[in-house]
Order: sequence, then structure tokens, then C-alpha cells
Amino acid sequence: MLSIDQNCHPLWDTVPKLQALVAKGIRVTHYIEDVDVAFTALGSTVDDEVLHLARERFHRSGGQDWGAALFYAEFLGRLPVDIRHWEPVTGLKTNTLARQLGRSVDDLYDEFSPGDTWQLIGSSYIGDRLHHRVIGDLSVAETRHFVHELRRRARDHMLATFPRKDSQERLGRWLKHEDTRVERLLAARAGHRLVDLYHDWLREDIPSGLLRLGLTSSLFALGADPARTALLEMFLRDYAHASALYNQAIEETDSELRPLKRSDGELPFFAILEHQGHLVRTAMFLRDGEMLLGEHGIPVGADGAMPVDALANVGVQAMCGKALLLVIQARLGQGGGPLALPYRGSLYMPAVDRLAAKLAADGLLPGTLHPLVRVRFHLLDRIAELDTPIRLPAHLAPYFGRDEIPARDLAAAYPELAADAAERLDTLRCPRARQAWQRENLPELMAALDDNEARRRALAHADTTPEQMSDIWQHTKALQQELLDKTLRQVARDTQARDLDYWDSRGALWPWAIALGGEAFYQHLIESAEVYEEPVPSLPAT
Repeated sequence: MLSIDQNCHPLWDTVPKLQALVAKGIRVTHYIEDVDVAFTALGSTVDDEVLHLARERFHRSGGQDWGAALFYAEFLGRLPVDIRHWEPVTGLKTNTLARQLGRSVDDLYDEFSPGDTWQLIGSSYIGDRLHHRVIGDLSVAETRHFVHELRRRARDHMLATFPRKDSQERLGRWLKHEDTRVERLLAARAGHRLVDLYHDWLREDIPSGLLRLGLTSSLFALGADPARTALLEMFLRDYAHASALYNQAIEETDSELRPLKRSDGELPFFAILEHQGHLVRTAMFLRDGEMLLGEHGIPVGADGAMPVDALANVGVQAMCGKALLLVIQARLGQGGGPLALPYRGSLYMPAVDRLAAKLAADGLLPGTLHPLVRVRFHLLDRIAELDTPIRLPAHLAPYFGRDEIPARDLAAAYPELAADAAERLDTLRCPRARQAWQRENLPELMAALDDNEARRRALAHADTTPEQMSDIWQHTKALQQELLDKTLRQVARDTQARDLDYWDSRGALWPWAIALGGEAFYQHLIESAEVYEEPVPSLPAT
């Protein structure tokens, strides 16, 4: 079985996922992600070396502050939101929403877009805007400070979230042990890369002979395994057909992934190479019989055969697919294998399945596709046996009417809470239903608006001064603004509550479990983890 992950340290779900697989006697080859772009930040300039920790978020441009190399997600935290996705729910374009609230679009993004995942971000550009630093380029020396800072943030968050004395004592012991270990590992890898630190971290956490560790760049290394480049060769042979299916899969599944720019010959692959002393990746294009990557043009034959020698001559070390293709690429052929993902991991999987089905139906899938395997911990269900107090994040507390609840109360409430939030978001898409919800849940505001409207109509038939009508209009505007603001905040809360199930198997499961129920509870999570093949949906009937 194969596994591929970023952020391979105990404050993420990679470790429990691998521990659960090994506990079931499954032999796993885990590839530490080193070919994904390390980070991106809005407004970054070329060769800007400043790094910092920030919350994951979107901006009005559609750009995102995002870091794959090093991050920590808070317990039950918010997921980042592109608030333009709320337009069908509010019934307003984002510009109109901001104007009616008396705010700017940037202001709305600043308040409502950030999630509760702290991540290392900065400029990815090396030399130009074509070459982006990958995770494998980051050194321990430049990230050491941020490893410590992220752990401090995680410590503060966990101690605030699990306030009871026994929780804090258990967490304190676990964190103290980790602090000692981290210092030792950092010292041992002082002159190495961040991914080398992750290798040592994982090996200590999972010493089993059932686990083999490698790097994603080795899985997709140039010339290593023809099955890994078979998809790229298929795109080179039949670009028009394959790229059309790729974009259809994204559109038909409402994926947030960006479609290919087919008029530019954009390929859904990246080349990994050295550039100005850094390991980078660059986009790939097919134009006029040449494969373009950065400043290089490589001739391609009509059969689409991979020009390995020519690519090696310009320094290409590996070639990997974009998200949709990578998940297929890793599972193809004899050298591939089943790919293990956590439950709710890789939220774009519907598009992956649709693309794989389309390629297979049209005879373009070059080999047998191994299954996708999910590892599910049922954390939010398992805590039903615990009375450990949990301090709720601000976006969830209003649903419970208090800031702190026992773990078992959260376990009992979250399925219905999430279902109600999803149903409400669906209801609010209808203008009539939205107004009915406002009348039921914001009756005083709606009554005040009705009274104002009645006064306006009465004054319209009377000898009314412009000042009186202006007062009515200003009061109505203020009430409408308050109504819209309260509705928007409900949408924001419901967006997060609907996705509570995300935390079933994601995040820093190890220390959270220690705080909730101790080492025995964590071992129970590992031993009772559900490992299953994800059913492959068939193409919808046409």
C-alpha cells in the first residue's frame, strides 16, 4: 500500500494513519511529500525570502495564503472559505453584499475567510514567476524557528481547549517529551532538509519493519518507472481529447480546482528541477510539438514517448501530476498500489473518480487502477465515552449556548448539528425560504422593518417633509443592514458546522486524544480505526 503526505510530524494525522495501517499488519510505503509547492502568499515578490506563520485564507482575487510544508490545525477549527461561494445562499453578489453592509469586499474576506490552520507561508518564486520552491527545497536551518513557533501555538491552543487539570497534566507530559525529542532531531538534522527531519520523526514514531519511507520525488523520478509517466505520455499523444475530459471532470463535480487552459496547451503536470540553486517545480505545456517547461522546449514525437534523455539534459529530476492526476498516477500499474488517505482527505476525490472513469470509458487509462483506501478514526464518535470538558471555538459555542461542554455532549450533538446546518444552507438559497427563516429567527428585526414600511406608506399619502422621509429611509437601511449582517453570520457559522465531520479523522489526533482520554484512548483510536476501500462511482447515465 502507498501513502503520500505533507507536514509529516505528530501535530498532523499522518502519524496515526500510518500507525493504524501498521497495527493491522499492512505493509506500507510512505512517501514524504517533497514536490508540492512549499507555500504561497498574496503579494509575494520574486526572491522574497521572508517567511512567517499565518492563518490559511482566501483573498478577493481568488488567491490564497497557503502553506503545505509546515502547519497545525486547531481542534474543531474553521476551514478557510472563499466567500464568493456564499453568493447563492445570500442571494447577493459579493460586491453587492459588501456595499449593502457598508463594508469593503476586502474587509469581508479579512473577517470571514481565514480558517484556524496556522501555516508557514512566504514567496515561492525563484528568479521569476515560473519557478516555485517545493517542500524538498526547505532546509532545517530556515524552518527551525517556525517549528518551535508552531509548536508554541499548538501548545497554547490545546491547553486552552482542554482546560481540566487531568487533561492539562497529560498534555504537559506529552509535550515535554516531544520538546526533548524535537530538540534532538533538529540538532541531528541541522545541516539537512525539512523532509529529512520528517523522515527521522516518522521513523521514531513508527519503527515497524512494515513501514518503508521514501520521497514523492523518488516515486515520480524521471525514468524510474514507465507506469508513472504513462498518463503524461497519453496527454502528449491525445491532448485535445484528454484535456477535454480533464476539464469536464472538474466542471461536472463542481470542483474548486482550476481547469486547464487548453488554448495555451497547459498540461496537468509539473516538472521538478534545479533552478538557481533551488529545487523548484514549473508548469508544463504542449505547443507545436514541443513540451515547454520554464525556459526549456523539448521536442515530442507523434507517439508521445517520454524524451527522458532530453529532459535529463535540462535538469528535470521528476514529473508529477496536478492533484487530480497525481492520485491516479500513484495507483497505476504494477509499480503502483492502493493509496491510503484519511477519511475526508483530498476533498477533490469526486473529480478524480470522474476523470478516471472518463479516461477508462474512452480507452485512455494506461493500465489497471488500484483502489483508494480510507483510514477512518471516528474521533467525534469515540469521545462519547468521555466526560472531558472541551472549550468550544467561537463559531460553535452559539449552537450549544455555552463555551464549554463535556466530550460526550459533543459526540451526541454533532451529527444533527451538522445536518441541520447543511439543510439551513440549502434552504437559504431560495429567496422566499430565506425570508421565512428571517421572520422565524429574527422576528424583532422583521417586525421593525414591517413597521417602518407601514410608516413610509402612510407618510407617502400625507403632507410629509423630505427630512421625515429621509429619516424613515435611514432607519430602514440600518435595519436591513443589521438583518443582512445577522443572516451572513449564520451562513458563516453553518458553513463550518456543516463540515464538522472533517474532524472525524483529521488534525493533531495524537495530542488531542491524549488530552481527551490519555494514552489508552489514543491506542483505542489506532486499534479500532476503520480501513476500507472507497467504492468507485460509475459514470452518470447520459
